[in-house]
Amino acid sequence: MLGPQGAAAARRRIHRQHMHRKRKEGNGMTVSRVEYAGRQAGVDTADDTPDLHCPACLEQGKPLRMVVEGRYRLVRCRECRTEYFRADPALAGCDGQAPVSEYWEQYKFGLYASDEVRRGYEQRYEATLDEAERLTGRIGTVLDVGCGIGNFVSFAQTRCDRAYGVDVDAGAVNMARSRGLRVALSDDLDALLPDASMDALTLWDVIEHLYDPFPVLNGALRKLRPGGTVIFETPDASFPVRPVVLAVNAMSRGRVDLTGHMYYWEHKIYFTEAGMRAILNRLECEVISVERPTSPRAKMQEIFTRYADASWQSRALAHAWPRLEGAARRVGRGNKLIVIAQYTGRG
Repeated sequence: MLGPQGAAAARRRIHRQHMHRKRKEGNGMTVSRVEYAGRQAGVDTADDTPDLHCPACLEQGKPLRMVVEGRYRLVRCRECRTEYFRADPALAGCDGQAPVSEYWEQYKFGLYASDEVRRGYEQRYEATLDEAERLTGRIGTVLDVGCGIGNFVSFAQTRCDRAYGVDVDAGAVNMARSRGLRVALSDDLDALLPDASMDALTLWDVIEHLYDPFPVLNGALRKLRPGGTVIFETPDASFPVRPVVLAVNAMSRGRVDLTGHMYYWEHKIYFTEAGMRAILNRLECEVISVERPTSPRAKMQEIFTRYADASWQSRALAHAWPRLEGAARRVGRGNKLIVIAQYTGRG
């Protein structure tokens, strides 16, 4: 008979073997809408024990009180402290179906088409590419995964030889193509580019939308040459405001709820730096730079304005955000992680 620790170790060993088989069996880039929505086969467990393995480092996580959509519980990895949502079978009896996650709601087309929001992101793109080229060499060709309406692809065309993008949303892809950009649906990536042809791979605010990012990233890396550059931007789980809003929500028993702007089902995973290092190490990528900026101000202002009338909590957070953002920026602890890594695999 295995004791509790032995059983846990056995489960971790089986899970690692399963992930190793997945990596060997398939490295395709295709991301179906079902996968993007976190409804892959095997998401729900057969018994009443949710799968708590961390998608970053594969260690066990601890369930927290936070629940979204009535069935997804926030879990924090005991090892790397990455936070992620997992279906809790004890809460899933309402309809048995996972809600579909659609990032490109109609208002976001206008949000990212805004000149002010674009300028904010272009400043970030330029600074990040400058740093990446300083560390890893010139970037002549780049693939943007989760390119949306093509803002980064459009910017990259002004300084790279060629820039490409893929996305799962047909509406976003069509809008990017209408701008004359080289963009395709994720299913068509192999038709768009040969393997080992890109100098850089970028994912701007994408990895957090994937229930299990590993197979998607592993497939995308096929398009990157050995020694190529990988750039991620994603929310930082260690942003100091996060534990504050969780604590306030818990102490007030939900009466004061500021969590909605920090935790929601569109974001399946909130990585820490340790979590990013862990998953990139599994993908044969060496992290060479980590920065913690804040979200572009113009974007956050438009989002807070949109939701200011939803509740007094939303109005309070909208009012407090400029001060919080300024303080976080001054101490270098913004709400985002920007990670630059170098691909060492398939050499």
